[in-house]
Amino acid sequence: MLTDTKLRSIKPKETMYRETDSLGLSIEVKPTGKKFWRYRFRYLGKQLMMTLGTYPTMGLAEARKRRDEAKLILENGENPIDQRRKEKEEKKQDSENIITFKNVAEEYFAVNFADKSDSYSTKFLTAMKKDIYKIIGDKDIRTVSSADVLAVMKNTISRVRRQKNYGTGEVTAIENRKFIGAVMRYAIVTLRAEYDPTFAVAGAVQRPSVEHARPLTKDETKILRTKLDSYGGSTTVKNAGLTLLYTMLRTIELRRMLWEFVDFEDRLITFPIASRSTGQQRTTKKNRIHIVPMSDQVFNILQEQYKISGQQEYVFPAVYKKGMLSATTLNRMLDFIELGEVTAHDFRATASTLLNEKGYDEDWIEKQLAHSDDNKTRASYNHARYLDDRRNMLQDWADIVDGWKE
Repeated sequence: MLTDTKLRSIKPKETMYRETDSLGLSIEVKPTGKKFWRYRFRYLGKQLMMTLGTYPTMGLAEARKRRDEAKLILENGENPIDQRRKEKEEKKQDSENIITFKNVAEEYFAVNFADKSDSYSTKFLTAMKKDIYKIIGDKDIRTVSSADVLAVMKNTISRVRRQKNYGTGEVTAIENRKFIGAVMRYAIVTLRAEYDPTFAVAGAVQRPSVEHARPLTKDETKILRTKLDSYGGSTTVKNAGLTLLYTMLRTIELRRMLWEFVDFEDRLITFPIASRSTGQQRTTKKNRIHIVPMSDQVFNILQEQYKISGQQEYVFPAVYKKGMLSATTLNRMLDFIELGEVTAHDFRATASTLLNEKGYDEDWIEKQLAHSDDNKTRASYNHARYLDDRRNMLQDWADIVDGWKE
């Protein structure tokens, strides 16, 4: 009989040979040094042999166990070789019939995203590619567990935190859980899953507290205005930063600004109400018309920018790809000019604070910030209210901003 010690001492020879163990088990040694466990048996009067595994991947104890399993099949009147072939075929069929999470997610996207915005569709597909498919994409959707969902969320947080200026990851992780849940519930109603594993981890990751915008300090305003002039990056990004500073626009409004909104003759930028029938993305937070008078500074910036992107759709397009500037481009610019603690949203807070302190009418400021009016009667007035007053205020504001350089 073989022992572990003897097995370790077996060496290859010029020709193949076998060392026997017991009850038909032997180890076959090839001239190449490879070793195979073989089991000899008789079935229907014929001498047959089957391979159980390789040594040392399969040890002596495991080889004897496999031999005993084959002997039991023989005692039940079946050929263990045929039985193993049958099991392999069944496993192959099972694997071919598996409906993976990715299969269902792609179907869910095709069925449900025809009327969704481009940005939301992109967010879903990006989440699948970057975070979700890597962990559960190839899993049978029936076997996706709460532990799998939690693993996706934790990996998402780690990935986002490795990318500087993209946040701490909790919000993205929570969004990914919601995307997984939507796919799982679609699988349930189409009879391909029985439960939604995302419910159990609904509170596993907490959304971070919102950091509200704040006014810039005196030192920050000087650094900002001075270093924007000498910013060494793209002219488009520099112009976008200056326009954001002069106009009190939201970052998303600036990024979605189209040349068709710009009227150089009347010196106005008019953000229209989005058309729900065409699926156009809304341009303002409250989905209504917003008019921005151009100061001399903004007029000159847009004239320069027209030479750069006037043949494109967006006033401030992405620098290295098609479409609008990314959501973090402006904040990365601030980081580059050593204002990493400042965000583009802080520009609006600065303008609101300083203009209120200087006594400008609160209605003019609120209208320029495009804040909603809780008074429904007042809110129903013409969208061009205070236009001349706001034009003068924005020119004063642009001059104040430029004064930070002195």
